[in-house]
Amino acid sequence: MSVVELSMQSNLLTGFVPKLPRTIVVLGISRNSICGFVPNFRAPQLQVAILFSNSITGTIPTSICRSRKLRILDLSNNFLSAELPDCGREELKQQSPFINNSSGVNSTSSFGLKITTLLLRNNSLSSGFPLFTQECPNLIYLDLTQNKFTGELPGWISKAIPHLVMLRLRSNNFSGHVPTEIMELHNVRILDLSNNNFFGAIPGSLQNLKVLTGTTTANTRVYDNPFEETYYDKMGLADVGQYNDSLSVVIKGQVLEYRMNTIYLMSIDLSCNSLTGEIPEELSSLAGLVSLNLSSNLLSGNIPYKIGKLRSLESLDLSKNTLGGGIPQSLTDLTYLSYLNLSYNNLSGRIPSGHQLDILKADDPDCTYIGNPGLCGGPVLRQCPGPPRDPSTNEESARWHEDVFLQMDFSLGLIIGFVAGTWIVFCGLLFMKRWRYAYFRLLDKLYDRLYVICVIT
Repeated sequence: MSVVELSMQSNLLTGFVPKLPRTIVVLGISRNSICGFVPNFRAPQLQVAILFSNSITGTIPTSICRSRKLRILDLSNNFLSAELPDCGREELKQQSPFINNSSGVNSTSSFGLKITTLLLRNNSLSSGFPLFTQECPNLIYLDLTQNKFTGELPGWISKAIPHLVMLRLRSNNFSGHVPTEIMELHNVRILDLSNNNFFGAIPGSLQNLKVLTGTTTANTRVYDNPFEETYYDKMGLADVGQYNDSLSVVIKGQVLEYRMNTIYLMSIDLSCNSLTGEIPEELSSLAGLVSLNLSSNLLSGNIPYKIGKLRSLESLDLSKNTLGGGIPQSLTDLTYLSYLNLSYNNLSGRIPSGHQLDILKADDPDCTYIGNPGLCGGPVLRQCPGPPRDPSTNEESARWHEDVFLQMDFSLGLIIGFVAGTWIVFCGLLFMKRWRYAYFRLLDKLYDRLYVICVIT
């Protein structure tokens, strides 16, 4: 009798992961004290490997490059170190001795792995961004948080793994600029680059994150969460159920654990880096965004005056930057907003009021606006001069007038075009006898036809 599924979670198992039956498809031995893999570990039919929360040390075995059917790999909360296997030419030769010497090492069409979920958080993995992912063109969920990865993010991410829905690189040592190419991940819903050493400006092509803009839906291959045990058998796709793992997400000023429906979080977290420059205006195009955290950076300039277009936003943290100017009145349009932190910036002017902002002021006003000595009006103690109203900031007012002028220019052009067209027709009838005769002859025919129709009916 062949073994297809082996599930032994939350026991007291120790030692190494043994040699497994060649027929095994699902391996679930999480929450034990497994310390590693046996040499030459192989499981040719393995599709799901759940080994999180053990004591596995050393490196991930290179035999993973020969696991052509593996779809889900969760090795989170272990003691893995060094770098991931890059599945280079030597591994490909072991997969197929008939490999063409002229073919590229990263020929994903012939030798790519089928991994869709790769969860490696809370280990001690190091080196640069793993080249291993180049062999995983179907990757949907990638979690490398709380490791020791270094270096710059490569520009090939969006081309090598274009179907990413979740990219979590939190709490590593990545550095350099955030590559513009990362904004070509059209399906991404969770983008977490926080607590690294990124510097430079935030890429301005945020509108390319199509799912976050709400203009498209994610790839149909995406499941509800990354913790769903699914595999293919003779009958098609089989669902074992959801295994007991979760994601720690910083949202609304606290760390929350998410399991089911994780991908519906729709978040961007770039906090705790050294990003500079202004917040891109293109940010306002992300109408599906639920959580935005840009805190603890060196961002300057004004808060985008169109930020009120983020109608799905529930959590907004822009604290601990050097943002200046006033708080946009459009923030009052964020009716789902339940957490707002603008503390420790250089904001000035009157604090807007109305709608959701009044509720946030009542909850915790000190946390929201503290560290901005230039702000005035409720709920801070400093009173604003003049009548108690909510004027727009100079920048917002200038942008508003610019929009008004554009509308006026359009209306004026329309009127001038109408008058000019009418005058040309009138002058043609006035000075061109042939046109005038033809025009009135046409009117006579129309009049006669209408008269006949009215008499008959």
